[in-house]
Amino acid sequence: MDDADALALLPPLQGCLYCHAEGTTTLLPSRQFLGLGSEYATLKCSQCGSTAWLDVDESDLDDWRIRYRRVNRAAPYYYVSIHLGKAGWLTAEAALTISTSGYVQRTRVQQAQHGDLSWLKPIVLSPPPPLMIPGEKTYLALRGVTYHQTSVQGVWSRSEPGVVLDSGKLYVTGEKIYLLGQRRDWAHRLDEIERVDYDEQAWVLYLAAPGQYYRGLRVDGQLDPQLVAAVIAALQASL
Repeated sequence: MDDADALALLPPLQGCLYCHAEGTTTLLPSRQFLGLGSEYATLKCSQCGSTAWLDVDESDLDDWRIRYRRVNRAAPYYYVSIHLGKAGWLTAEAALTISTSGYVQRTRVQQAQHGDLSWLKPIVLSPPPPLMIPGEKTYLALRGVTYHQTSVQGVWSRSEPGVVLDSGKLYVTGEKIYLLGQRRDWAHRLDEIERVDYDEQAWVLYLAAPGQYYRGLRVDGQLDPQLVAAVIAALQASL
């Protein structure tokens, strides 16, 4: 087996770590000339347009690392754009783990967008938290959530953090959201939610009541902000 055949067996070349398409990656050799350019081979994907440097130990093809230089930030690639695109150099093990998590994330978001939340396995809490009706199925339990009221009303109000009314743990059921706050307990029907947005750091749930919203930061061990937004949108659509 020559070097080209050996390199073709590397996981990044069998399928794109970023978008998971197969047969779309091309490995270009280093173009360093007179000390200029990169000393690493460049891995490109024709499907998602991602570009990465690939550093391979020729004596051990299982020993490689990757660093993404250009990434696709479209919604389907939200998770991998954060965890692969901004991580710098990643070992083979770390890159493969993130790629697998990214594939699961994208699949779950697609399922939620099609109204399939069976993978969440909702539970009935006993006893139910304050204000929750006995028998309600809980889909999400989210820590570190804050409830805000903006001080300025109108089109620009959502750009301001406003006043934090309370903070605590948020439960999302098939009918309502419940915040077990430090000051008091709060409840809102799902049809009181105007929309749910997300970014790299948090999800934001805007209520129809002017200037009121919930915000939850990305927390290890919880669903990613994009997936939280997709689940809540799916529950709203099922009403």
